[in-house]
Amino acid sequence: MKLPDGDIDFERNDIIASFAPARASSQRRKLFLSLLTGTLIVSWPFFPSNLNLGLNLSRPASPTLPKGPIDWAPCGEGYECGRLEVPLDYHNPTLGTASLSVGRYLATSKEPKLGSLLVNPGGPGGGGVNFIYRAGKQISDVLEGRYDIVSWDPRGINQTTPRIECFANQTDQDVFFVHTEQESPLESRNLSSPVDRAVFTAQVRQVNARAAALAELCQERTGEALKHVGTATVVRDLELLSRALEGDAPVNFWGFSYGTVIGSYFVNMFPDRVGRIAIDGVVDPVTWSSTPAYTWGKDDFVDTERAYHNFLTACANAGPKRCALATDSSTAKSIRKDIDALISDLYEHPLPVPTAKRPGILTSGMVRGLIFAAMYKPRGWPALASQLAAAVHKKDGKLILDAMQDDVEVGTKPATTAVAINAVTCVDTPVPKNLDFDTAVEDIVDEIVQALEVAPHFGAIETSFMCHHWKARETERFTGPFNATLSNDILVIGNTADPITPVVNARAVAGLLSNSRLIVQDGSGHCSLAMASLCTGKAVAAYFLNNTLPERGLVCPTEERLFPDPDAQDVWMAEQLVGVAAEDVRLLEAWRNLGRAAEDDIHRFKKPRFLA
Repeated sequence: MKLPDGDIDFERNDIIASFAPARASSQRRKLFLSLLTGTLIVSWPFFPSNLNLGLNLSRPASPTLPKGPIDWAPCGEGYECGRLEVPLDYHNPTLGTASLSVGRYLATSKEPKLGSLLVNPGGPGGGGVNFIYRAGKQISDVLEGRYDIVSWDPRGINQTTPRIECFANQTDQDVFFVHTEQESPLESRNLSSPVDRAVFTAQVRQVNARAAALAELCQERTGEALKHVGTATVVRDLELLSRALEGDAPVNFWGFSYGTVIGSYFVNMFPDRVGRIAIDGVVDPVTWSSTPAYTWGKDDFVDTERAYHNFLTACANAGPKRCALATDSSTAKSIRKDIDALISDLYEHPLPVPTAKRPGILTSGMVRGLIFAAMYKPRGWPALASQLAAAVHKKDGKLILDAMQDDVEVGTKPATTAVAINAVTCVDTPVPKNLDFDTAVEDIVDEIVQALEVAPHFGAIETSFMCHHWKARETERFTGPFNATLSNDILVIGNTADPITPVVNARAVAGLLSNSRLIVQDGSGHCSLAMASLCTGKAVAAYFLNNTLPERGLVCPTEERLFPDPDAQDVWMAEQLVGVAAEDVRLLEAWRNLGRAAEDDIHRFKKPRFLA
């Protein structure tokens, strides 16, 4: 059986290889491996492509559809893959085309099909075709097989061309990030202390210089294409793809994390094309479009410490059998104290780890980074507890160091599009003021100090050191307004303890859009799929299947049991579900299966996006 060239996933080819027939394509797939955070239009067609308008105009005319439909071909049982040619620049047709890689999982129900549901897993930089392979069936199961589940690799990413490429091969890319802040998050202590601030600032200077080198590499290898990867262009692609699939029918879309930026921009760019649209794990589009990325920490981390507190509380309640950090007398406070002591000690005395897969040292920044990344995925908290327990109780850093280190490719394999997160963020956000090197470093440190005020454990581990070095600028940007009157109400979903997209973002977006309905899920993790909730699952299914809106002010509990008994057979549902209707249990299980399938995409970063 020949693996379809267009769907090679160098990091997950064991998954893709299980899908059958070959299909013709000249492109090769490389998986984007960096985050979410997780993380736009309008100008009239045919303006000169070098204008960055940032204007608030009415919906632009759509370009003519390419000749003929997408040339679909089977690429697995129930899956089809194809390509769609789109304008490289929607305002300058003389520049040629881009080629979108598209995939879909076909509807399975005998009931009438409800159309196509387009989905985006986030990033920016998440590949949609791989997402369909991993989670398309599970989305279909939640929605009773009534939709074709469709996604695409956004501009510059994976096998959509032209690609965002910054290195000659994967080995060069891997080596560049070894022993950088990607693997060794910054070391911080009390930044109100002149000595500690000076130590921290010295680290920022190094990262800032490395970011300048990365920006130059990307400009040299990708060049002009970097001007056409912004979310404004992605939204136009979404609208065009939907029309290629469904004609002028309303657009149905479900976006997670950065995918909520795509959703927010779409409904305000094309308010009369809005069908059934849900945005989940919401990025504030006003912040995204109007403020420099390096200033986001104080807003992104509003609920991060709450998620951490939930981890500590759940561990203490689980006890030593289910949580390796706990003892019979543990409390959340005592576990926090043990971890804080480890972090403090490692700041002064990094721990040698000769037994790691790549021998090295364990630092306090690594511990903070590991915890932060794990807050995205509550299902992974037992593993986090074991990793921390080994360091806390045994002074063994192998588990943490192994988790923080990526493998280094040896050979000439083409590089993945891992720097897409930088490329999209930097062309979407405002052009930073012209800062010299020293001023840029001081401004970044000042912003981190503010982030530490809202998230003392995590405020110093993630920020953007990149965009003031970025040379490319998107040929169009959307800066709002974000309060359009829509042709259909949309769903806006946020978690109360989301570590990177706080629930205040969801409330803000819902407040701007009168045609919206807010669902607040009272749980931890990034996006609603991080924990199973019957209430959320039923509301989302009713919306997409019947266009039924949930009641106003809906707050949904979660039923997924954290730290399940390791000796039990997959006991994951809370005890209160005993006696619940079989159909509801089926839906909850489908929702949980979707969450597990989607984790590698929506929660793709095992460590923070330090260069985002």
